[in-house]
Amino acid sequence: MITTEQLSQYFPFNNLDEKFYPLLLTACTFFSHPKGDVLSRINQTATDTLYLTKGEVHILTQSGREKNIKAKNISAKYPLADSQNSQNLTIEVSSAKAEGFTIDSKLLAHFQVWNRCYQQAALDSPLRNHSDYHWVLGLLTSRTVQMLPQGNVDELFAVLERLEVAPGDTLMTEGEVGDYGYIIASGAAGVFKCQAEGEQQIAELNRGDLFGESALVADEPRSASVRMLSSGVLMRLAGEQFRKLLKSHVVRWITAEHALTKIAGGATLLDVREADEYKQFSIEGSLHLPLVNLRRRSNQLNPEHPVITCSNMGSRCAAAAFTLATMGFDVYALQGGISGLARYMERH
Repeated sequence: MITTEQLSQYFPFNNLDEKFYPLLLTACTFFSHPKGDVLSRINQTATDTLYLTKGEVHILTQSGREKNIKAKNISAKYPLADSQNSQNLTIEVSSAKAEGFTIDSKLLAHFQVWNRCYQQAALDSPLRNHSDYHWVLGLLTSRTVQMLPQGNVDELFAVLERLEVAPGDTLMTEGEVGDYGYIIASGAAGVFKCQAEGEQQIAELNRGDLFGESALVADEPRSASVRMLSSGVLMRLAGEQFRKLLKSHVVRWITAEHALTKIAGGATLLDVREADEYKQFSIEGSLHLPLVNLRRRSNQLNPEHPVITCSNMGSRCAAAAFTLATMGFDVYALQGGISGLARYMERH
């Protein structure tokens, strides 16, 4: 472990507001390795940024250059490796023991954007005047938000709304189409679901928990109800705004020609139209999963194979690709729809 004062000595933490140091320490993983242990290896990509706090390491670059770095050196105040360069380095402990810490590279990059947004925000901004900022960490570590490019995270913070809530306030109702996603800045909420014996509380949400995230992805019915168990503060985000922001940066479009090449290589062509549309016309070999059932039936997809979503309308195709991307699939949306693909196949 290290202290907040020690954290302030490392880049880029030294450029962040010190009030966030305790929060960032909770996102760090601390390590201690004996001599000979390898912390990073050439051609192995890491997702974390690596720092050295005690001991010495030997670094070998892909080009054959070698150097030793001691924790007391100024160069050790900078990352030894991160997600951008880790695959080009082999880092081995050369002292009797080496200690340090890691933090998710994408989280660190996004947190720098948050810090800038916070510093530039007006005194009465929804981003300010919170008792603590665990909600920021909860938001930035969510899979959906981590898909945003670093340069566009500020657009996310620009559309966040602050909501004061009281015990018993209903935030989501099971079966209704969602319009907002929420993250708890303070307070607690209960998750309730209708069962045979009546409505039952099935979970509790607390500070930093993100919920209603499916509304940020697609117009899907709520799978449960959520009510406040205490007074508190929520940050909320309109689904329409977030979908517009994320789809413009995340959804990858693919032409009919390149789609067929990927399908020949094992990709799945996923038709997300309704059942009656699929019965009227479909591409042979395609898998049919209507958009409304996509999350529930996504286990029918092989996560090891790329997925190409298709429909008649680009909006459904993009929504499906967006949903699957947030679930970790390697996914593309087909340009020109089903009819465009059929015409290309007829010509070729």
